[in-house]
Amino acid sequence: MLFDSRKELSSSSILKWLVSFAIVLFLMMSLLMYQLYHRSVELYNANLDQWLIGESEQLAQISEVDGQLALQENIQELRKDKRYIYHFTGEKRRKIEPSNNYPTIAQIDTQAEPLQTVQDYPTMRATKVILADGRELVVGINREQYQQFKKDLDISIVWSTFYPFLALFVMATWIAMHLLNRLNLVNQTMNRVMDGERGVRLSVSKKGDEFDALATHLNNMLDQLEKSESKLKSLTVDIAHDLRTPMGRIKLRIEDLLNSGQFLPKNELLLSEIQQDFSLLIDTFSGMMELYNLETGRVPVAKKSCDLNKIVNDVLDFTEPLALDKNQEIYITVDMPCILQGNPSLLFRAVFNLLDNAIKYTPENGVIEIIIDCFGVVIADNGKGIKAEDRERALDQLVRLDPSRSVHGFGLGLALVNTVMKIHDGQIGLSNNYPGLRARLFFNELAG
Repeated sequence: MLFDSRKELSSSSILKWLVSFAIVLFLMMSLLMYQLYHRSVELYNANLDQWLIGESEQLAQISEVDGQLALQENIQELRKDKRYIYHFTGEKRRKIEPSNNYPTIAQIDTQAEPLQTVQDYPTMRATKVILADGRELVVGINREQYQQFKKDLDISIVWSTFYPFLALFVMATWIAMHLLNRLNLVNQTMNRVMDGERGVRLSVSKKGDEFDALATHLNNMLDQLEKSESKLKSLTVDIAHDLRTPMGRIKLRIEDLLNSGQFLPKNELLLSEIQQDFSLLIDTFSGMMELYNLETGRVPVAKKSCDLNKIVNDVLDFTEPLALDKNQEIYITVDMPCILQGNPSLLFRAVFNLLDNAIKYTPENGVIEIIIDCFGVVIADNGKGIKAEDRERALDQLVRLDPSRSVHGFGLGLALVNTVMKIHDGQIGLSNNYPGLRARLFFNELAG
């Protein structure tokens, strides 16, 4: 189940759309953060330059007004703050061109006095001022402080970009899962309707959102479909009921005419064929009415513990003469006993219809196999079988797959089997027996 959920989530168009939106937003935020990063560095450098210039001018003023001794005392006090560099250049010094990162650079000659304080920082962001005695005072920023600022800024920018994207991704996944769960409820309900369940409806919450509107429309559609289906079935049964009575009377009158013996042999044979046709029509209408009553629950179905092996053997007692007429062999195998809760009469008719079909459509000298196991019963023959595309249609009423109609039947046998299996919470499965048809009756309602 977890695998299915992950598969549905990964293939969800909703998630793909939300993730695409999050990626676009992430790229826009990355571009914005990139610009913010460079703007912050530029602003930081501008503030440093302004501070350096102000600090240099202030020290130059102290040198000019208070003298060199006061300047030395101030510088000694300022050097306690390791973030800044204060250095007097000597006669021996050389300058280098400013780099891209440092518009004002002074590289100090390590042979000059005193240079120990700046030995580890050959390059720095700095400015210089010429004092009253001609010396140059270099005021700079410790490079480690500058690098630490950039490092902190890098971390802040990265997390400021990544955290919103992560939050968007988590939110997109949650939204997609929430929407998928609601859509799955719709799909599951529709699948139950397609499987033949009636009266199934979608739940409608009090939110009044688009899903509730969709559920309301689908429920109304299902109501209309069930009403139309019920009217059609009722109309069919009413027609069958109304026609069965007059046809029954006609059949009785034909029988009276035949019994009177006042016809020529040719006319008597014709009336006999008409009587048989009326019998087939009456049996067909009776079968349609029975199916309708079973499907709609008009006929109560009493269930009790049934031994499927006994039911199959009872069916064999009735069908073996038919198989002997075609010189067919029937083999029965009991892998495991199958005890289930069901109606013995309906189960007998379901098994009988399957075995009767197998005998009809299996050629002479053919073989029919019956297997009973803990799941139900399998009836397999070596006849011509049913094409894969026709197997589902074969379970509908009045469907005859033999275009020539050479085999006697009404097209209600498999439909009755399908209805009986639904009443017993089971399924009928049709598959290829290579050659022939393999029919499986699978029961869920087994006795404990």
